Amino acid sequence: MVKFLADENIPPVIIEFIRKRGFNIEDVYKIGKPGLSDEGIMEIARAEGRILITFDKHFADIINYPPYSHHGVIRIRIHPPLISSLIEAFERFLEKFDLSKFEGTLVVLERNGFRVRRAS
Repeated sequence: MVKFLADENIPPVIIEFIRKRGFNIEDVYKIGKPGLSDEGIMEIARAEGRILITFDKHFADIINYPPYSHHGVIRIRIHPPLISSLIEAFERFLEKFDLSKFEGTLVVLERNGFRVRRAS
């Protein structure tokens, strides 16, 4: 089963949108870890087998977070981050991407599509 971890910068409406799609999603606030370091957040995602969803560009740094070292990262790169734009982008992504093959993948989610980088 695909599981997600929402970083503290992900709006609750997006978390609820993903949950209503039938996915298991936790967020940093709900698990009582707001303000946790980036490495701490990634450790939770690794330990629980979760794909991290974040706006933070440093999680897309493949030197510090190589794709083979985690269960996956979705880095949102949509500006301005209007809720309607975020939902539309996630809808397209969830329709087109095979989440069962997400392990070791970095996805940069953009307004009109997404880019994928996999572990080599």
